[in-house]
Amino acid sequence: MKRVGKLTFSMHDVKPRLVNPTIREHGDSVHARHRYHPGSDIDFTRNDRSKENWRKPNGVRFHLGLRRCVSLLAVMVLTAITCSNLHAHNLGESYLYMEIHQDRIGGRFEISFADLNPALGLSGTDLVVTATNLDEHIEFLKNYYLDHVTISADGHPLDIVFTTHGVLKARGGFVLLLFDLEGYESVPEVLTFDYRVLFEEVPTHRAFLLIEHNWATGTLANESQISLVFSPSSHKKDYSVTSTGVWRGFLAVVGLGVEHILMGFDHVMFLVALLLPAVLVRKDGTWQEGAPFLPALINVVKIVTAFTVAHSVTLSLASLGIVRLPERFVEVAIAASIAIAAGDILWPIFRGRIWLVVFGFGLFHGFGFAGALSDMGVLGEHLGLSLLGFNLGVEIGQVAIVMALFPVLFAVRNLHAYQKWALPVAAVGMILISSVWVVERTFDVDVPMGETVHKVINKVLARVR
Repeated sequence: MKRVGKLTFSMHDVKPRLVNPTIREHGDSVHARHRYHPGSDIDFTRNDRSKENWRKPNGVRFHLGLRRCVSLLAVMVLTAITCSNLHAHNLGESYLYMEIHQDRIGGRFEISFADLNPALGLSGTDLVVTATNLDEHIEFLKNYYLDHVTISADGHPLDIVFTTHGVLKARGGFVLLLFDLEGYESVPEVLTFDYRVLFEEVPTHRAFLLIEHNWATGTLANESQISLVFSPSSHKKDYSVTSTGVWRGFLAVVGLGVEHILMGFDHVMFLVALLLPAVLVRKDGTWQEGAPFLPALINVVKIVTAFTVAHSVTLSLASLGIVRLPERFVEVAIAASIAIAAGDILWPIFRGRIWLVVFGFGLFHGFGFAGALSDMGVLGEHLGLSLLGFNLGVEIGQVAIVMALFPVLFAVRNLHAYQKWALPVAAVGMILISSVWVVERTFDVDVPMGETVHKVINKVLARVR
């Protein structure tokens, strides 16, 4: 979503939305992925030490115009599923986020100005901390946290080394203090947290530990699940770093692959454009009565196999850093692949060679998968298992789509309405949508297309009646 070194830091609030805000530093723009409340913003200031570790993610761009319309139903379903687990930034609460990787452990503290200033007696004085004067008081805040938070391994306190600070503009503003842990030779099995921030001043204050990334426990890109709760009477607690092992992490990456293909509307639309005519036979320039079951199934298997082999190759090459392509070029090619596949329904030009086109464009889809995998911050460890798990998850999701769609298409393949009405309308709709994506991704613009899509579909319906 991202990041100091190999860490991906995500901001959260009640309503998650995937965006690409700008982290502002001395007039420069550095893109990073954050999930945060609509209307909030994030400002970061980096010190000299963090400049060496900062990395720009290769996230997949999500446009919020037409794509918001296309994905509305899925967003509603996901919101219904996850809303009970989301944890808001509330006053009276502070937060500790951690990411645990094979080669480093890091995290960040978050606390609101509205809680910090009154509790420490800073309100109404020259020492009050605000978003505008944070740089002036940052050393005070760092020292306060060092005095009130201890993170230990095997009974030995680890060094909390601050790297970056900033402000999350939500609910009056939250201070963000990013840090790395030092003083250990290998990732410990258990981390002990002694958290006492504001507990002496405000006995009702509560704090929460959220683990954003830990392969061993299958925690990847977590932005909602709380691991530990701290209070004045329970401020020292243990967290098991390696409680469930690599197998749990592998299964979590498989789940990410399934989720990505099912929620990746451009990938799904490409598959649908290929499957819609796969159950029909082209004769005399028109689609006619469908093929028998076995030939139709073989045709689908060829298409899916070509797509699988192609995207598996480039997913591996890109993830290993052997081959890289510009993200915008890849995204444009993926959108164009949908238009071409859908165009082949109306004007078949590839005939029996469609699988070659599928393989060619499948290569670009593989680069898109690799960008998503990198964007999730998963490639920094267990690279082989990450690639295998994510690719396996993509294939599981792909097979699920085919198994759900193919029987329906085969059942309706001989209907006149399917051949003369549903097929061309679907093709025109996919061409129009993917063409807009091409424009959006090429020129980085947002095209509102709801009314235009409606008008075009009505015209197509009028012609086929």
